[in-house]
Amino acid sequence: MTDILPGVGNALEEQFTSSDEVAPKAPAAEPNVTTCHFCSQTFEGPARWFQRGRHEKEKHHDEWTAAKAGVKPKAAAKKVATERKPKAQVAKGPVTSPGKKRIPAGESISRNLARVAKMIAQADAPLGRALTFSAPATGTAVDELVAGTVVDRMVIQRFAGVADKWEKVGGVIAFPIMIAVISRNPALYPMLEDDLRDATLDVVIASIPTFEKKKARENKAIDALRRLGQVDERYAAAVDPIGLILQDIFGLPAQEGEGGSTQ
Repeated sequence: MTDILPGVGNALEEQFTSSDEVAPKAPAAEPNVTTCHFCSQTFEGPARWFQRGRHEKEKHHDEWTAAKAGVKPKAAAKKVATERKPKAQVAKGPVTSPGKKRIPAGESISRNLARVAKMIAQADAPLGRALTFSAPATGTAVDELVAGTVVDRMVIQRFAGVADKWEKVGGVIAFPIMIAVISRNPALYPMLEDDLRDATLDVVIASIPTFEKKKARENKAIDALRRLGQVDERYAAAVDPIGLILQDIFGLPAQEGEGGSTQ
């Protein structure tokens, strides 16, 4: 190098060619590994991106789908759970539920109005007869007026649903009461005759199952005593086989006319 300025050229040359100078190093190579977005699974090699994508799609399908749609994983899981669980729908409709048929209550109202009219007739005969005459029309009109209202649901329908049962029970209970009232005041019989007949019919209807069971039991008893007489002739000849059994149990002396020898 030609010295333009004595001593300066050599110093510059030594500075640029110093043995202490270290050459700049190339940046470190990026590691050849990638990790799943949803778990700790790692993938290596040139095909690591393809392997990670297939793994996430197969093992974390819901999260992968949500990520593709731009939804965060936690929100996606919550959204999927919400979609799978249908919400209960609140039924909206008329006062009476659609699945339950409304029970007409006009006839029940009419019958009760007629009973009230008979009681009023004791104090005011014309008014009582008028109320009795108009009871059917009044019952139908009231039933149509309240149909579908809160009163219908809370009162009328509940009463109408058990009206037949209560009327049967009421007849059975009213039967002895009306008998007692008429016994003390026979003049009330014409006024209470229709109700007394209905109550008597209710008693008969309610008693039939008991009568049938009693009759069946009596038939079984007759058959059992007949078979007992075949086993022991004393019971076949006895007027009162049950009494003879009790005499044998307690050791009582046989009454005259009973089968078997007298002790």
